[in-house]
Amino acid sequence: MSDWDYIVVGSGSSGSVVANRLSEEAGNRVLVLEAGGKARDLRFKIPAAGMTMRLNPKGSWCYKSEPENGLGGRRLDVPRGRVVGGSSAINGTVFNRGSPHDFEQWAALGLPDWDYASVLPYFMKLEDHWRGDGPYHRSGGPVPVNPVTVASPITPRALEAARQAGYGLSDDFSGAEPEGWGLPDFNVDKRGRRVTSAVAFLDPVLGRPNLHLETGAQVRRIIVEAGRAIGIEYEKDGSVHVARAAREIVLSAGAIGSPHLLLLSGIGAPDELRSHGVVPLHDLPGVGRNFNDQPAGFIQMRAKQPITLERSLRIDRFLVQLGRWVLGLSSVLTGPPVIAAANIRTTQGRQSPDMRFLLSAATMDTRVWVPGLTKRKGYAMQAMFAIAHPRSRGTISLNPADPMTPRIWYNLLGDPWDVEEMKRGYRLLREYLAQPALADIVGDTIIPARIPRTDEEVEAMLRQTVGTTAHPIGSCKMGVDEDAVVDSQCRVRGIEGLRVVDLSVFPVQLAGNPHAAAMMLGDRVGDMMLGRPVLPRDAVDLSSGVRSAAA
Repeated sequence: MSDWDYIVVGSGSSGSVVANRLSEEAGNRVLVLEAGGKARDLRFKIPAAGMTMRLNPKGSWCYKSEPENGLGGRRLDVPRGRVVGGSSAINGTVFNRGSPHDFEQWAALGLPDWDYASVLPYFMKLEDHWRGDGPYHRSGGPVPVNPVTVASPITPRALEAARQAGYGLSDDFSGAEPEGWGLPDFNVDKRGRRVTSAVAFLDPVLGRPNLHLETGAQVRRIIVEAGRAIGIEYEKDGSVHVARAAREIVLSAGAIGSPHLLLLSGIGAPDELRSHGVVPLHDLPGVGRNFNDQPAGFIQMRAKQPITLERSLRIDRFLVQLGRWVLGLSSVLTGPPVIAAANIRTTQGRQSPDMRFLLSAATMDTRVWVPGLTKRKGYAMQAMFAIAHPRSRGTISLNPADPMTPRIWYNLLGDPWDVEEMKRGYRLLREYLAQPALADIVGDTIIPARIPRTDEEVEAMLRQTVGTTAHPIGSCKMGVDEDAVVDSQCRVRGIEGLRVVDLSVFPVQLAGNPHAAAMMLGDRVGDMMLGRPVLPRDAVDLSSGVRSAAA
């Protein structure tokens, strides 16, 4: 048994930030519990290789979803980080904030302290941005944000195709005009190393005598006495341990892990808990509900020219690129193979982007190849389309077969509106890929094997192929309604000394990638926990934004 002031469960995008901030005050004894180990494998550090760790037990929980009714009973792979740094160690390193209007929606839902003007100063505080100091960015922060060092030769064609299709362009998805097609920034340092939240916030301060990181610590439950969270029971090396918190416990285990731990601890809907043999301690029916992720569809195409990433993955060329990466020189390995990306409004009257597109110079199965020995994919590209704000809602619940493994049900394409939007997204992407600027680049389609023609064929194709963007949120929703799990300071309603600080508290999806927002959340709530005044609101003009010609 050990005694601490604060216990943080999870060292991911939010947890590492919270632990850093709480331990800034020398009188606070802070324990961080992480189920995984340290990210020692070189692939965690190489941005172009990180995606290969998404379903590797060295860094992932390797979860599977329940059979999805809207996907013909398919079970989806669920990549979630199980390593110091959490999912920031296995994501695509794309760095943006989502749309400013997403946070305005938070405010409209009864959370006025979370509008864009309130969160912008924290986004800026995080950054060591390559653009330097300005109205939307800062330099000198803990998180390096840099452009891709080796741009694809296809990128100029891809942006011209966007113009031809009637879309606007954006040169900064986190700037004054965050909508359109463009090249995103990445949370990669100037030497081309992935910078996880742990690298930015936890590793530099592990020398603090009041901060301890315990790896290989599988949390079993939160100990609650008389309505207050007082400790954590966890397993390590086959033994059960108890750590007590004199002040607060922070769950930062993510949109799957945090609700799962609450349920294991008797916090949730009483009838559901009893059905799994868990004694209810606190009636909080929203735990595990409102779970959602962005549905994503994919098109794979042959490339008519040998200019995709596969060219650089021939073993001799790959070794040259790896050597350049080791030396900190420009290399195709310093970033993911992104050709272009888009956050766009395609529907009249919407304030926030409704569609997301991503064009990549590789496919999910592109690998290093050896001539004469390894069967190669062939020069190929991949395009993704996703709806930014799906309406389908799933659940995180307890698994009767194994209580320590969560039951994950996305309910993907469960809402008819999502189905119609995905059909439209597929057609818009097809129109974009057919533009003249890409005519000598984009070849025959690989996936789907047969191009759907009718509305019914498109829907059938979607149900057979759609996955997610791997941006799960919402299962411990922040809010003021009866389904809310935490209040505006991320305190669990009805339980003292317990907060949830991670993507599970986001009430709505972001039209972007959530890693930066998760770090912003940890930093801002850290100030709240320490009784510090939050950073003053920043004046920001939300009237800008590039609309597509279809709007």
